[in-house]
This record gives sequence, C-alpha cells and structure tokens, in this order.
Amino acid sequence: MPSTVADVFAAAGVPPAGVVRWHTRVPQPAAGVYVVALTDDIASTGRARADAPIDRARLEYLLAVRPEVLLDGARPTAAELIDRLRRFWLADEVVLYIGLASRSVRTRVRQYYTTPLGARKPHAGGWWLKTLSVLDELSVHFAATPDFSAAEERALDAWASAVSSRSRGALHDRERLAPFANLRTASRAIKAHGVSGATGDLAGGPDEVHARPPAARRTVRPHAAKPGARPTARADGQAVSQRMTARDASAGQVRFPRAAKRLFPSERAHVDALLRGREMRGRWDPRVGRDRERSGVLAFGRGKLDGVVSADDVLMVRVRSDSRVVLD
Repeated sequence: MPSTVADVFAAAGVPPAGVVRWHTRVPQPAAGVYVVALTDDIASTGRARADAPIDRARLEYLLAVRPEVLLDGARPTAAELIDRLRRFWLADEVVLYIGLASRSVRTRVRQYYTTPLGARKPHAGGWWLKTLSVLDELSVHFAATPDFSAAEERALDAWASAVSSRSRGALHDRERLAPFANLRTASRAIKAHGVSGATGDLAGGPDEVHARPPAARRTVRPHAAKPGARPTARADGQAVSQRMTARDASAGQVRFPRAAKRLFPSERAHVDALLRGREMRGRWDPRVGRDRERSGVLAFGRGKLDGVVSADDVLMVRVRSDSRVVLD
C-alpha cells in the first residue's frame, strides 16, 4: 500500500513539525529528517502522478554542462536519460525523497535548493528531483530529532516495505527500493540506474550553454507596452544564463543569451525573482539595440549575490504562473 507522508514520519518515530513549499525557508534550526513530496497533505496520496513529470530541457541542460554523463557506459541522448529516470517513478507514491540533516534541517534543505543541477556540492544527493517540471509545486515536510540517522533509515525501510507489487513490477531495478530521488536504499545500497558522471565541478565548460536546441532560438524585438501596463515575464519555457564571471558576480548581475531573453520583458523593467530560494528584485535590461543585440542583464546590485552565486555558475531560468522568474 502506498505511503503517506504521515506513514513515513511514523516509521521514523518522529512527529512532523511543519511543511513549506519548495524554495521556501524551513524554520527548523535543529538536526532532523525531511520529506519532499507531491503533496502538502501528510495523510493523503491523492496527488500521486501516473507519469513522471520530467523536463526534457533540464536533461538537455545537464548533458550540456556535464559532458561526463554516461548511461550504461555510453553517452546518452536526453530522450534516453528521460526514459531511464521514468523507469524509477512510482505511479502511486507521493513521497519523492527522504533525507536527513546532521546539524540543521534549515541549512540542509537550503543547500538542496541552491545546488545547481549537475553540481556536486553543497548537496548533490537527490539530484533527480531537479529534473522535474513540477519542482516549484513540491512540498518539504520536516521534523527535528537528534537520532536523525536511525530515523532516516527506519523511514526508508518502511517506505520500501510498503511499495505496491504493481509499482515494483514497473521499476528498472526491482530489488533496491527507495523513493524516486533517493539513489540509495535504507541499507545504503545504490540503485542500479546506470547513470554516471552526472555531478561534479561545473567550471570549464562553454561560455554559453543553451537548454534548447539552436532551432528553438529566436530574436526578441522590442514592442510598445500598453499605457499603464506593468511589464511581465513570459512563461513559455526554460533556458539558462551565461556562465557567471567573477566581475558579474561582484557587480550583482546575471547575463542572459538571446535564447533566454524570451522569458523576460521585451523592455526595461523591474523583475521579481526567486534566486536559489531567495526573494529578490532586479532591474532587467534586454539591451536590444538598432544595430546589434547584446546579452540581456538582470542587475540586483553590488554585493547582493555574495554567497548565493559564484563565478563559473550557470543558472537555469524559468517563469512561474505568477510571472516570478526562478533562477536555480
């Protein structure tokens, strides 16, 4: 029988202390355990999804920034990676990841939020979660306990014991059972997923990495805004920033190639953003001139990116339904 979030915490032997939406600060400074789920309802499995909501653009991005990625020893296509990850999705489960925090749940979850797809630190575990198109809709449930290691082991073991025979039969690896984004079981056995080289240092790649193929690029031309209208970002896909330079990081600004500018207003405007979990407001300049189009710039201000973004980072950008720009 599929597990609810409440089932998982009960097995862990700790009472849940609260829940927040993904990218929202967890108010728990103590050590403990946490559960990332498709639902904020601890007693329901009603939001289980029959198909894995894997975002192709994210896999294309991963392949672009991590040329070391292999699937069963060979360089895969995005479609092949998607197919393999889908074979680990459980159609009747809402729990996607069970984790522990040895010092602070708040800090550990923040590290999870801020680790770019493909990076090895500060928290590369559970990176499959970053391939989902519904990432912003997920919920993070948390609890405090000094016995975090044993609590996580009990939770993972109970979750695996409750997997339905139908879901188990559809898995690529039917022996090593763990929630979708957990790559290890309660006994620390690694799932036989065949993916290697997916996390590491992201420095040293191309100056610009495009999450969409060249055919999807188009020039953004300025247009007149309606009188009194507030410019809004366009929720029509995902793209990536240019690789951060030390100079841009110090200046508190992020540059975007032409392929990414379609997600922003076509004229200068203030843009509300969620930058690696932090709510920020920046000044957007598309920098589209008469003779030449340059990289768009989203400026937050000198020092505003300190400790959040570093040189050589590449940020994935997408737009939520409320027009807020999300930068991971």
